[in-house]
Amino acid sequence: MTKYPQKTIGELCNIIKGETGISSATPGEYPLVVTAKERKTSATYQFDTQAVCIPLVSSSGHGKKSLNYVHYQEGKFALATILAAVIPKKHDEIYAAFLNSNYGIRNAISYTTGVGSSQGNLNVNRVRPYVIPLPPLAEQKAIVEKVDYLIKIIDQLEAQIKHRKQLAEELMPTVLTETFE
Repeated sequence: MTKYPQKTIGELCNIIKGETGISSATPGEYPLVVTAKERKTSATYQFDTQAVCIPLVSSSGHGKKSLNYVHYQEGKFALATILAAVIPKKHDEIYAAFLNSNYGIRNAISYTTGVGSSQGNLNVNRVRPYVIPLPPLAEQKAIVEKVDYLIKIIDQLEAQIKHRKQLAEELMPTVLTETFE
């Protein structure tokens, strides 16, 4: 049992499907949120708000259940047709970036995509009734700050590991040559 009140995502948020075709979008000044890690651009925008953008189909290809790259986006942005924006109804009740945490949308997606066919498709009607804890707004922001901080540390560590692997690969021929001489 959580110490916080609980509400459904449907009570807290509107879920709106994207309207921009990825291949038909004219590149421009606005971010175009897609299912890939990196965003594209668009000459037009659909939203001017804070939202968590969730994929409706697998970004890993047919036959894969993964729905990777849930994106937090704010300001003016376009959204591809194969995504939906989860937008707080009351910004003084829930912080959109908090929805991007494991307490919110990410957990709901992993819960709702575990059933059905081998293709990772998300039915937003199954996300709406998902219940999440609702800490006070200040605590939601503190959680997001902590998670962002930890993600930066993870990114730094991954970069160090990649660099050290590269160094090891470069040194391996020298070590082998010296060993056999």
